Amino acid sequence: MDISLQGIDIGIFSLRFYSLMILLGLFAGIVVGQIQAKLYKQDPTHVVNIAMLGTVLGIIGARLYHVFDQQEWPRYRENLGDIFAIWNGGIGIFGAFVGAVFALWLYTRLETKPKKFSTMPFSLPMIVRRHPAMSAILWLDIGAPTFLIGQAIGRWGNFFNQELFGRPTDLPWGIFIPQAKVAYQASEFIGFERFHPLFFYESALNFLGVVFILYITRKIPHKVNTGDILSFYLIWYPIVRFSLEFLRIGPWEEAGIPMAQIVSVLMFALGLGSFLYRRLKPPQILTAASEETPTKSRSSARRLRRRT
Repeated sequence: MDISLQGIDIGIFSLRFYSLMILLGLFAGIVVGQIQAKLYKQDPTHVVNIAMLGTVLGIIGARLYHVFDQQEWPRYRENLGDIFAIWNGGIGIFGAFVGAVFALWLYTRLETKPKKFSTMPFSLPMIVRRHPAMSAILWLDIGAPTFLIGQAIGRWGNFFNQELFGRPTDLPWGIFIPQAKVAYQASEFIGFERFHPLFFYESALNFLGVVFILYITRKIPHKVNTGDILSFYLIWYPIVRFSLEFLRIGPWEEAGIPMAQIVSVLMFALGLGSFLYRRLKPPQILTAASEETPTKSRSSARRLRRRT
């Protein structure tokens, strides 16, 4: 048996702590999602289904974002098999978010309008069932803290892989990085031993975002409109990521600007714009009852017309 910072090897069996952190993040996200679903009076069983679909599409999106990084693509182009070796690290949070959002939207569509998919050549027994209309925006509100908690825990995989460290620092919480890793990931800083733990900064700030969401959805729910929690995510995480990019070593850049900062600005604008737009409209609090009411109301109206 061989135990290292990266994982445990027992014969042909290998456990990578990076993968373990991703799984723990997924599990924590499911737990938080089910708690939030109950708070919003939604069926918590949807959370597991969304999580399974979101994991697949999220990993695909995250890996593609990383692989097509202008600094990484030349290496993957020469070794295409490495594209699938996600246990060695290398995922992009923005790609994961896009994949997860698409998965959630797709799930709500499949659940709400199953007839349109009745001619599909394969069966989706886990997904396609008849349920009251599902609001994608409402479920994105439910999903926002699950994204953050998953990111917060998953970032610790970077610690075990000794990656996502920032510039050199003399601060007492700077992490030690072996020179071999420095030479591979930040050759311009060979000779330095301690670096900013960017993974920890991001993890801590994401946890703070989760705490804020859980607080306001319980203490002041009457002030939270449908879509506000999603907007908070689209505002909070871009601020976190934009700020930390100044400490990052060798980021993917376009026109001299880190790509992560470009995406962060776009996400921030979308989040702030959607938040302000809703403030110009009458408040709308969506719950399971409000989603099912239109159908019941139409049935009641038809019965009333027949009686009259």
